[in-house]
Amino acid sequence: MRGLGFYLRLAGQGIGKNGRVYLPYIITCIGMVMMYYIVGALETSSIIAEMRGGQTVQEIMVLGEIVVGFFSLFFLLYTNSFLLRRRKKEFGLYNILGMSKRNLARVLLLENLLVAALALVGGLGLGIVFSKLAELSLSRLLAVGPDFGFEISPAAIISCLKLYGLIFLLLLLNSLRQVHMARPVELLRAPNFGERPPRSNWLLALLGVVLLGAAYGLAVTIEDPIMALGLFFIAVILVIMATYLLFMAGSVALCRLLQKNKRFYYQTRHFVATGNMIFRMRRNGAGLASICILSTMVLVMISTTGCLFWGKEDALLQRYPQDIIFAVRNVYGTENPADAEFWAARQAATMQYRGLIEQAMAERGWQAQNTLDFVHLDVAAFNRNGEMRFELAVYDDSNFLQQLDDITMLHFMTLADYNNSMNTALELQPNEIFVCEDLQRPYTLTDLRLPQTTLPDYQIKATLPAFPPTSLNNSILGVQELWLVLPDMAALEEVYAAQLEVYQGDRSLVNWYYSFDLPEDVDATKGMEVVQQVWNQVDELKFAEGDVEFPVYPSVSYNVRENERVWFYSMNSGLFFLAIVLALVFVAGALLIMYYKQLIEGYEDQSGFDILRKLGMTAREIRRSVNWQTLILFFLPLLVAGVHLLFAFPMLSKLIMLFGVTNMLLLSKICVTCYLVFAMFYILAYLITARLYYRIVTA
Repeated sequence: MRGLGFYLRLAGQGIGKNGRVYLPYIITCIGMVMMYYIVGALETSSIIAEMRGGQTVQEIMVLGEIVVGFFSLFFLLYTNSFLLRRRKKEFGLYNILGMSKRNLARVLLLENLLVAALALVGGLGLGIVFSKLAELSLSRLLAVGPDFGFEISPAAIISCLKLYGLIFLLLLLNSLRQVHMARPVELLRAPNFGERPPRSNWLLALLGVVLLGAAYGLAVTIEDPIMALGLFFIAVILVIMATYLLFMAGSVALCRLLQKNKRFYYQTRHFVATGNMIFRMRRNGAGLASICILSTMVLVMISTTGCLFWGKEDALLQRYPQDIIFAVRNVYGTENPADAEFWAARQAATMQYRGLIEQAMAERGWQAQNTLDFVHLDVAAFNRNGEMRFELAVYDDSNFLQQLDDITMLHFMTLADYNNSMNTALELQPNEIFVCEDLQRPYTLTDLRLPQTTLPDYQIKATLPAFPPTSLNNSILGVQELWLVLPDMAALEEVYAAQLEVYQGDRSLVNWYYSFDLPEDVDATKGMEVVQQVWNQVDELKFAEGDVEFPVYPSVSYNVRENERVWFYSMNSGLFFLAIVLALVFVAGALLIMYYKQLIEGYEDQSGFDILRKLGMTAREIRRSVNWQTLILFFLPLLVAGVHLLFAFPMLSKLIMLFGVTNMLLLSKICVTCYLVFAMFYILAYLITARLYYRIVTA
């Protein structure tokens, strides 16, 4: 019975003699463990939790842990197959020389333990060291001062040990399965076993074209951001399936076509390279498709989250266009005429709120700027052949997305409130209205009709300039916004009653909107002082009134832009940081696939090129053939990834609108920059791996 030292020596020699294969794999394992620990450490860090917006970032890091964990599992299983394929000849030789498969299993067990130990010790060590750098980088993105304290996360360490312990166990079981099921002769011949030349499967290639066309069609025709969000993952799945089909079946069909072109095929560099690609294209196709998908994921993640990061201020201003926004719900109703006294008291209470706000500002000597003060009724209506219709179907969730194009959000307000907010002195006659201009989707008709109600046909007296931005807008959803100015409160009451009759319990409410900017010389962060004072005073009023079923004092909500800035910045910065981490992981995965493809295929092609040299093929001709082959195999995924990004742009532009970013020029610049920078690293990887392949086949 051989001792443990013998098997340990065999395991160490196996790793050492195959260092060209094992070293990149071990480095990748260390990198995966390091990234997982860093994300986990940030997710549990008390320093991050105490940062402004840190808790939001930590919630995002939970998603990062899941993604890195799943990617590590599938990617390491994938790359481990390259190692095992290279070692099978060695295992076959051991088997023929008398070593049983049980003994081979011991060697595999020790090899996996050595790699796992190196990966976990190295990964956790580097993770602990670089976690502080990641923390400082994150604090920079959050625009908060750095904390130079240092802490180690036991929870992240335990999580790493559990996850990667399980992954290495699965790698071992997979290796044992393949060695156990293979015969000694198969093990000996495995490295020289190229795949049989695959047949051209035009049906699968056509299916790939159809799926890709469907995905591209979804991406370029989608108009509504909400619908884009719902269909995004469907489009992603279609693109992944189409990419694999086209690279595996379509690439074979393309090579067959090139082979039939005699003027192209019967050239030295084309003849050898095309023959090699056809011979192994099924395996090449899967690898190339994986590289393409990983490249596309990197480009999409960095482009979208980068746009959110650099566009976060614009998004904040669009969502909260003024420093302080107060909103009071349900200030008027006509459901029961007997409640007239109650509604009169509620309107008086609303005016009392205004007095509290003005008092809080006056106590500080501040003068509100750009004040918007109006009562409004926001009703969703269908645009049917030039007529606005109140229909209950607008609230049907089953087909809401399909109805967005037909929905118009009508914002009704009175002329008195408009004149007060805009400092104008406009006049209206009964049954006349003003329409505020909508620059994105203008209203071109001369009247406003609500035919299924008792309301009159309103004549549009004039189109006014666009109403100032408010937090009430739904334009990011692709819904048309119409701001309508009615003659008086009586007209607003009629509209309220008309929509109440149709929508019943789903009716819209009459609300009060009051917003303003602080003076320029006042620190915007002090806006919370005003809000807190008003909030406390409102609570005192409600408490004095008593807790009854229909309280006179309505509920009030507020938004302070500087307060909301924390959430906006932390969310967008956290997503961008996570995208950078995942991009590093995916790029490392793509580079390792490239490396192993060139390494394994170099050894497989070595004997073939040796025969060609004996037949008279010069070193220059070999280099030209190698360059042509690697150019196609390497740059095809990069080219297709660029095409994927180009067609995904319309859908991505809709998705970022949901986050309040509407600057499409910024997204365009970031997409182009990301692609060019990624292409530079891709070219560098090509130069390194092409040289590796050439050295092997000419050795």
